[in-house]
Amino acid sequence: MIRKALSPIRLAMAAMMAMIVVVAVQAPAQAALPSGYTVVTYTEARDGASYDRTVTLFDPSDTAAGSGEFQADPYSGTPGDALRACDWLADGWGIEIWLDTDPGSGWDRKASTRGQNSPYCSPWASGDIAEDTLIWIKVCLVKSTTEYCDQIRTARA
Repeated sequence: MIRKALSPIRLAMAAMMAMIVVVAVQAPAQAALPSGYTVVTYTEARDGASYDRTVTLFDPSDTAAGSGEFQADPYSGTPGDALRACDWLADGWGIEIWLDTDPGSGWDRKASTRGQNSPYCSPWASGDIAEDTLIWIKVCLVKSTTEYCDQIRTARA
């Protein structure tokens, strides 16, 4: 059997079709925050190597829309290893914060204001995490099934 050499055009078409198949089976990408939103993070050191992280989202008019907080250690009545989401702007969007202790295994817990009237802070979502564990968090704007999330950031339990 004699095979014809593939022309550059046929090779390019085959590569494009392979890319379309790969793209078609991938999970949808998480949408970044909408244009004009800005983020301010605040980090506070606690005992040893642990540190808290607060991520605040600002809308295009520079109004604080809400925040996600990770509290590493108990402090002034707040539990340790805990998350809380706060929505300060009555714009129809809620706030969620997600926590992961083992990337690639799925998110471990979340706190959310989804479905609540603003202003509102969720209850603290807590659970024991071993001391000195690096954790990953993401803070998202949420409405119905739509999510816009900031980049994943770290904190330490």
